[in-house]
Amino acid sequence: MTWLLCMAAAVLLQRGALLGLRAAWLAHEPVSGEHTDSVVYHRSLWTPGEAEVLGTAGLLLLSGLGAAAGLQFKGWPLWPAGLLWLGAVAWDLWTWERVAASVKFVSWRRGWRHSARRVAVSDLKEVNVVERRSRGSRLPAWARPTACYLALVMRDGKAVKLPRTGALFGGEAEVERLANFVRMQMDVVADNRRRAAADKRSEARRALLPQMPMHPASKLDPLALNRGGPG
Repeated sequence: MTWLLCMAAAVLLQRGALLGLRAAWLAHEPVSGEHTDSVVYHRSLWTPGEAEVLGTAGLLLLSGLGAAAGLQFKGWPLWPAGLLWLGAVAWDLWTWERVAASVKFVSWRRGWRHSARRVAVSDLKEVNVVERRSRGSRLPAWARPTACYLALVMRDGKAVKLPRTGALFGGEAEVERLANFVRMQMDVVADNRRRAAADKRSEARRALLPQMPMHPASKLDPLALNRGGPG
């Protein structure tokens, strides 16, 4: 029982620390560069099939065991437990994967300092939310953990898969929220394109209309206007 409580405390503390650190870092350096990140989702600890997530979970497991042993024996195991917990936080940040959307770009970054990639909303044709259940498990299909991610289809036909996250504890809702935001921006781009095309058609029609000749009586002599009345 003590180990379960220590394990739960290690996970909750790690999640809380990461929320604060991620929020501070994104405020300092948005994924979308000079544009403001309107919607963001991160790879969670509950993402199945990710080696980096397994590393974080292993460090948290050892940290919980060390904390339980330290509380039971009132001795030195608390110190390595704390170091393992810090290692879990550092490893999670180093392998951090996130996706962000601004009004103009969809951006994603894999790893702490790895270069970010982005695509313009105006270059997108489709935005899909994809769910995948983990394979190779003895659990029935309905009980297997699910991962979800955003799949982008470009106007030139290319497809792009963005980083995955776990569907548990609101992960799927975060991906859906980002997808809906991007779709809304795509609708704005489409409206602007239709408006620009309509303006071009109107200008072309006006250019084709014959110019009506001006009656000579309607022409005014600017010199006569400047000379004023009879003197």
